[in-house]
Formats: sequence, C-alpha cells, structure tokens
Amino acid sequence: MSEQNKLLLKLSCEEKIEILRKNWMSHDARWQMAIVKNFGWKKGNKINKAVIFDMGKIMMRRLMNALDIKKINTIQDHLAICNKAMELYYPYPLMEYNLKIKSENELTGIIKKCITQEQVKNMNVDKFYECGCFSMRSGWFKALGLKVEEECLKCLKNGDDECVINSKIINWNE
Repeated sequence: MSEQNKLLLKLSCEEKIEILRKNWMSHDARWQMAIVKNFGWKKGNKINKAVIFDMGKIMMRRLMNALDIKKINTIQDHLAICNKAMELYYPYPLMEYNLKIKSENELTGIIKKCITQEQVKNMNVDKFYECGCFSMRSGWFKALGLKVEEECLKCLKNGDDECVINSKIINWNE
C-alpha cells in the first residue's frame, strides 16, 4: 500500500465527507463569483439559479437511487426524503433547520442558520446575491415527480431572524 493511501486511512469517513462538502461549497462560491465578474450580478444570479435547479434534480435522483425510492405519495415520505437530503447535503452545523408537516400536502421549513447566507454576508455581496435555494428545491421536487408551490414568509437575507418557507404539494405525480 502506498504512503498516500495509508494517509487517507487515517481520515474517518465523516472527515472525508466534510472535506468533500467544503470543497464543493468553495467551488460553488468561486464559480458564482467568476460568473459575476464576467457577466454581472443579474446574469450571474440567473445562471446560478439555472445550474442549481439542474444540480437539485441530480442530487435528489442520486439520493433516491441510493435509497431505492421510485416515487413518494405521502407528506410523511416527502418529509423523510427532504430531511435525508438536508442531512446529507447541508448538515448541522452548516445549516440549522427544522421541517414540519403542516397538512397532508404541506411542509413548513424553518431555517435558523444558513452557511450560504453567512458566507454571502461575510463577502459583503448580500445586497446583490439572489438565493438559489428555491431553484435547488425545485430541482428536488422535479426529480421526486412533484408539483410544488413555495412561499417565503420570512427570510434571513432580508434581515429576519430565520427563514420560514411553506411548501404546498399541488400534484403528487407531475
């Protein structure tokens, strides 16, 4: 076994995942800023939302395949897969959130901490950046075969103490 492989064995699975997650987030931020530098904020936000929508579909399809889920039919199933996606892609302490069932076709998400919003604010570009989370979740919903309407009632970006987002499933088999 090579010395490099021996070194990798010293890292736990969680440490490896954390490195990959941080690399992905760093890449995402740098990609966004390169787009903005070349095309401006308006075009950069538009491109970012299109890309994150496609990424959302891919992320959810990979998770569905890993969990052997073909489709979901209940709000409980929807809550479970959304929680698994958040746990995998945006775990605590990067994100502090709670998803709750509101009715047989509605979830409410409450986000107390968002690593993306914190980084955008730290870079002092929060007045220009448009959050891509709705686009990402739209990709998730597309992969799940759901037609969903979302409403943002409160938003960290707007200075609120949390984001509160209601998601209403209009059609289970889009």
